[in-house]
Amino acid sequence: MRALEDLVSAGMVDYIGVSNFSVEDMEEAQSALRNNPIVSNQILYNLRRRSAERDVIPFCRRNNITVIAYSPLAEGALAGGRSRRLPNALGLGRAQSVLNDVADDVGKTTAQVALNWVADQPGMVAIPKIEQPGANRG
Repeated sequence: MRALEDLVSAGMVDYIGVSNFSVEDMEEAQSALRNNPIVSNQILYNLRRRSAERDVIPFCRRNNITVIAYSPLAEGALAGGRSRRLPNALGLGRAQSVLNDVADDVGKTTAQVALNWVADQPGMVAIPKIEQPGANRG
């Protein structure tokens, strides 16, 4: 972590961010830093994978650490293809039904709704992966 601080001091990077750090990892890393706070933690987070809500996300919010959610569309499972509705086989239970209904109500795709849900969380940004040209249009 001190090597990262040296990079900040040298002007080579502006901020220090981490990836997939637990609360304990972030506490240990921050205690090793002398002058620079951790400003972001990139984690797996989406409608299907929400375990970070128990500890990591609340810790980040309390400590002004931005959460960068990767795979906000659950590796495409929440994208729904060209259809606005998700197939029943996803196993999301009631959340799947609600996601489909919201998409229908607002005239958006399930991908747009799922991505907006993540991006709308306080202190969080989403970084979806787009593999096909035009996939970000909707």
